[in-house]
Amino acid sequence: MFIDRLINQGNAPLLEQWMRFTEERHRLIAQNVVNISTPGYKPVDLDEGKFTAMLRDRADARRNAAPGRVRFDDIGGEASNAEHGILFHDGQNRSMEQLMTDQAKNALMHNMVVELLRRQFSSLEAALKERVS
Repeated sequence: MFIDRLINQGNAPLLEQWMRFTEERHRLIAQNVVNISTPGYKPVDLDEGKFTAMLRDRADARRNAAPGRVRFDDIGGEASNAEHGILFHDGQNRSMEQLMTDQAKNALMHNMVVELLRRQFSSLEAALKERVS
């Protein structure tokens, strides 16, 4: 119980959800790249704005709740048809440049979240081992 409360009180739950979001988004972007010339394929993406709004609402709810009462496990992105890109004669909107840009931005965000989470856990580990860093 102590360890669970200790881990869930900081930013770790938010960062874990953000990391899951970027992992899922990376999978979808890679799927879009693979199927860019597949006839009839509709590219899908996760809405980052909706995800951050849900995460922000949950973080605000956590401020007024008792420690450990608000969970972040059920927050995730919902895949929908991507609306950016160039509309071709076959009705598909595709842009390899946009997909590569989205993939690079998503990878940078993922790396930043992993680094923040790693630093938080290493400082927690140092505190538990009673070391000064």
